Amino acid sequence: MKKRLTTDLTRVDVNKILTRMISKKNHFSFEDIEKECQKPLTTADKFLIRTLVVKKFKLNVEYLSSNQLKFYRVNKEACL
Repeated sequence: MKKRLTTDLTRVDVNKILTRMISKKNHFSFEDIEKECQKPLTTADKFLIRTLVVKKFKLNVEYLSSNQLKFYRVNKEACL
């Protein structure tokens, strides 16, 4: 039998979490989201979060050396 990971978070849940995280912080990672949810994220949860971060919220992704991702929004005013 194959081991299946089921996601605990729905798209609506992830939207709410990401909206809260974006309003609180300039940048955040999966660890910050786990603290916000108060439970560990499955691989499917992380995939859903990353997909929504990039496609809906248009955040940038930075790959850190600790095999962790950091999500952030580019400050357009600083570039002007």
